[in-house]
Amino acid sequence: MTVVHETSEGRVVALDSLTHCDGRVSTLDVVVTGSFAGPLAFGFALECGVRALVAHAAGVGLDSAGIAGLAFAARFALPATAVETMSARLGDGRSVHDDGVVAFVNAEAEGLDVHAGMPASVAARRLLAAPPGRVMRGLALVDRSQRVIRESGGRRVILMGSTSFVTAANRQDVLCVGSHGARVNALPLLAVCPCGVIFNDGGLARDRSGVGALRLLDEAGVAAATVDTMTARIGDPLSTWETGVLSTVNHTATRRGVTSGQPARRAADLMLGLPPSAP
Repeated sequence: MTVVHETSEGRVVALDSLTHCDGRVSTLDVVVTGSFAGPLAFGFALECGVRALVAHAAGVGLDSAGIAGLAFAARFALPATAVETMSARLGDGRSVHDDGVVAFVNAEAEGLDVHAGMPASVAARRLLAAPPGRVMRGLALVDRSQRVIRESGGRRVILMGSTSFVTAANRQDVLCVGSHGARVNALPLLAVCPCGVIFNDGGLARDRSGVGALRLLDEAGVAAATVDTMTARIGDPLSTWETGVLSTVNHTATRRGVTSGQPARRAADLMLGLPPSAP
């Protein structure tokens, strides 16, 4: 976490991922994050009661899932915005703050004179005028469950919303996740090194940061790929599995027969070395 602006009224802080909120942010903080602006990501921030959010549009994507968190935040009177996909790096809160250009706002943010075309850094400071946040830990805002979607001979394909939910029990699994494929989302996986992982590419974003995890996982010998954000809802691992079509593949996955253009479910089987699942 980086504090980029501080006054007697509160702080503007940059976080690479909203999964890092717990214990680091307060109800007086405006959080500028490298996370996509979806309900899954925003749930972590709402649990901690942040003041306002500036996030990443992540390609907007199928069913506008990349910005669906703006309406979700409005249900809790939380001002929220999302920066234009190519203006900032995914998974890099400081880039969203320094480089991001606001593209989408909810009514609560608009009421604080935040609008499209504004630098994210300016928007974040204006959002300090919002009321302090409210901690909402008692609500089921984040689904942390794991779901087995395919199993054969002890080998499994697992659905999970975020790579932050990975455990040592997933070492032999292929994970279909709702997370984007930026480097920050590879970090929880490196301690486990699962058999494979399929992310959302988040519209690639600035400097192709939306697929930055693939190289890092390649170095660890983990097969990894992303689905095109227009083929699956970011933040929704079931959508990744059911409709996702691969856009980018790392070398480890390529050696197992995985290629761009494949359905995610076919790629998951190849990563595990299983026969193709039923269509």
